[in-house]
Order: sequence, then structure tokens, then C-alpha cells
Amino acid sequence: MSKKIERSYIREILDATNKETISFAGGLPDENLFPMDSLKKASSKVLEDTLCMQYSKSQGIDELREKIANLYTKNLDFPTTKDEIMITTGSQQAFDIISKTFLEDEVLVQTPTYIGALSAFKVLGLKVKGFNYIGSLNYELKSSSGLYIMSDFANPNAKTLDNNHRDEFVHILNKKNSFLIEDGAYSLLDFEGKINKPICARYKKSFHLGSFSKIIAPGLRVGWIRADKNLLERILVSKEALDLHTPTLNQMIINQFLEDNDLFNHLKKIRSNYKDKMEFMSVCFEKYMPSFQFSKPEGGMFIYGSFEEDSFLLAKEMLKKNIAFVPAEVFFHDNKKSKEARFNFTNSSKEDIEKGIKEISKTIIDKSESIWFKMFKERLPFL
Repeated sequence: MSKKIERSYIREILDATNKETISFAGGLPDENLFPMDSLKKASSKVLEDTLCMQYSKSQGIDELREKIANLYTKNLDFPTTKDEIMITTGSQQAFDIISKTFLEDEVLVQTPTYIGALSAFKVLGLKVKGFNYIGSLNYELKSSSGLYIMSDFANPNAKTLDNNHRDEFVHILNKKNSFLIEDGAYSLLDFEGKINKPICARYKKSFHLGSFSKIIAPGLRVGWIRADKNLLERILVSKEALDLHTPTLNQMIINQFLEDNDLFNHLKKIRSNYKDKMEFMSVCFEKYMPSFQFSKPEGGMFIYGSFEEDSFLLAKEMLKKNIAFVPAEVFFHDNKKSKEARFNFTNSSKEDIEKGIKEISKTIIDKSESIWFKMFKERLPFL
């Protein structure tokens, strides 16, 4: 019997949206911040070279790998060479090729965690276990286990691990000798420009994942894995079996963009814009929906908080009204019922942010009044 594979709930939401939908659902960057002029210039240069349409190395083109390695060495306090970088078709592909190559039966994840990672692990038949406390890994982890974490502005809850927690992870991993997959998708999106040293920098049996999707443009689907050279050589077979290599054209466009532009000047614009939108969304929550409990993030792309009602049912109801957000239930490996929810603030205008939150608040108030009216009406004959 064939195994039933369920689609990502967020992808289903995105499919259900239209031009009228106010969407706080996907982890979409603000397309107004895509460096289109610079990308057009980079593309024009690249297209002068016929090699951009040719097959290329499975591990990725040398020039781009060198630039990513320099980023680790100079900015992440993590000495790296190009031989320790593999280019992937988005960082999403990394889950698949790492898991196929190294994970035997199970992977442990933070709860809640990134739905794309959960989907990738489950489709490969891995047993997914959640953990709330780092100390519990002393009992749960095995040498053959995988451990998946997001240490900076985690998706969905936007939390960042402090140095003490990072030390604790390293201590346990060194004892258990497990595989570590550290997802750095949002590591360069601290609003103040702070960059934390990855946990992987202190643990060799590890894979650090990065992506240009959140910081340049997701449509190019260029990500990478940073790992020990020997580990990457073993992954290479799985990568080649999937797509031979990430599209040469896309890699060369990203490489040329980085050659001609200062990535960190571009990041300053993104960080400033995202901080401003986060602050605006926070004010809207406090003004129109004070019952929604949340903490303001210091970076990333999401506000995560808790309603007083079932967030899954509310999300379904709001989707009918062309407003989308993601209930936290889908971020739990066991689909645990939850009142929590994730809101993306980067892909909507301030006008739509305010309009959407006001409409959610109105729906909650209307539902509450309807319930009280029903209760009053039921009691009325006995008064």
C-alpha cells in the first residue's frame, strides 16, 4: 500500500489566497526590497557567458562557494573554506539530502518548529520527536539521531538561543555524538545587525544551513550547507541523484550580485524596514486585539503569540474572509491543539496589516457577543 503524503498546510493556504487576500501566512520577504536593478545588471553580465547555461559542479560553482565561506570566516566567527560549502536548491533541499545520507530512524526537533523541516523528515519515514527542554536530550538523543534546531529567530516563535543554551547544546551533543542540523535561515536578520556564532562552529558532526531566499530573492532558490569536507563528500551522491546541481544560471546571478554589491548595505535596508513593520504590527495588536499575548521579536520575520480561542478554527474562519495567518498546531510534530499562532509582518503593507488585524479583532468580538447572546436567550424563559 502506498503511503499517504500530506501537503504543507502553509502551501495550501498560499494556494487558497488571491489578490484580495491579506496574508500574514507565508514566510515571504517584502518583494519591494528585492534588489531588482542590481539583479538585472548581474543577470545581464552573466548572460554574456555561455557557461551560465551549461552543467556545473554538483557541489556548486567555486566563486560562490568561496564568497559564502568568507562570510562564515569574517562575519560568523566560523573559519570556513569553499570545500566546506555545498550549494543547494534552496535550503529546503538540504533536509532531504542530509536525512537520506545520515539519519537512520529518528530526528528530534524543538517544539514548535519549522513546518518545512517537519514535512521533509516525515516524507522520508523518519520518526519525529519533539522536545521542550534542552536537558531532556540527555535521555532522548542517540548517536544515530538527528537534532534539528533554529538558533536565531526560530520559525515560528522568533526565539533566539542565548550563549548559555548554546553551550548546553554543545555539551550534550559532544556526549551523545548525534548529528546536528542547525538552520540559519534568519541569522542575518537581527534588527540591530547582531550576528551570533553558530552552534555548529563548536561541534564537528554538524550541518549549518543558509539561504539567499530571505536576504536577496527566494525565486532564485539558492541555499547552502556548511559542513566538514568529509561529510559533504558523502552528501554529494544524494544531491546528484536529485538534480545533479543547483541551476548554474541562478548561482552565477547570485555570485555576480555579491561581486558588484555590498550584501550588508542591502541587509541594512531590509533590517530597518522589517523592524519598522514589526513595530507597527505590534502597535496594531495592542490597540485592536489586546487579548492576543505576544513578545516583540528582535529580528526575523514573524510575531508569535496566543489567542484566548482555538487558533486553528479562527484561522479557517478568517480565510473565508480573505485574511490568512498560521495556527500553531501545524508547527507541532504531533499536531498538538494550540491557541498560539504565527503572523508574518514582512510581506504586507502597513495599511493591510492594520486592516487585517482589525478584521480579526472584529470577528473575535462578534463571536464572543454571539455566544453571550445565545446563553442569555437560553436563560431568558427562566428569568
